[in-house]
Amino acid sequence: MFTQVRNLQEVRRGEVLALVGENGSGKTTLSKLLSGLYLPSRGRVTWDGRDTGEFDPHALWQQTAVVPQDFAHWPLTARENITLGQPHGGDRTVHQAAERAGAHEVVDHLRSGLDTLLAREWFGGVELSGGQWQRIAIARAFHRPAGLLVMDEPTSALDARAEHRIFTGLREVAEDRAVVLVTHRLANVAIADRIVVLDHGRIIQTGTFEELTTAPGLFRELWLLQNDRAIPAQRADKEKEAGKDAGKVTEKEAETGAEKEQPA
Repeated sequence: MFTQVRNLQEVRRGEVLALVGENGSGKTTLSKLLSGLYLPSRGRVTWDGRDTGEFDPHALWQQTAVVPQDFAHWPLTARENITLGQPHGGDRTVHQAAERAGAHEVVDHLRSGLDTLLAREWFGGVELSGGQWQRIAIARAFHRPAGLLVMDEPTSALDARAEHRIFTGLREVAEDRAVVLVTHRLANVAIADRIVVLDHGRIIQTGTFEELTTAPGLFRELWLLQNDRAIPAQRADKEKEAGKDAGKVTEKEAETGAEKEQPA
């Protein structure tokens, strides 16, 4: 139950808002409330001052682009997978969305380009890897002309280079829409204008990346944990060596003290 959603205030066009927290903290639920996929059991979520419950659901969803954790693998062509739901602008906008998502590298290697069927069980079709499918899903969301873009763990299957491309280009994507980013990888939220930290359905911190990494709280705690990459065995060896060195220093000091106590 979200008891403090009112503290979120608003998500503005041109802004990247990041939702972070541990498993079960309510990040995905809150993102679905903001996008109108869920309606609140109490309180209000409004778009431009109008309650989301008052909108026609289909009209609301037309203004929302979502990259869910479990994205669909449609047995359609690459083009249809990207334009699914709201085709517009021809192949120019398809290539633009694919470029921003890194999906152009996938399309360029397909035997028939955008016309390639993404279903191996069909004649002439091909099977994509998990990371390739995720790029297609991101391209689909980027292509959709929606005012709100929700990305829930959008790079979980991507390699470091592909992930870097997505987040460095996210600011450009946010120029004409509001972006809500849900992720466990705190390094990725450095680009966010505002970060909301959730804990058991409650908003417990808000601020910029710089503010939250320096202030005491859950965000800083998680940030330090994610950056503690030392192998436990190696860390234990270092602590053991440090203890031995300290023992040697103490022993040496004791010997020096004993020498001083001897009569001249």
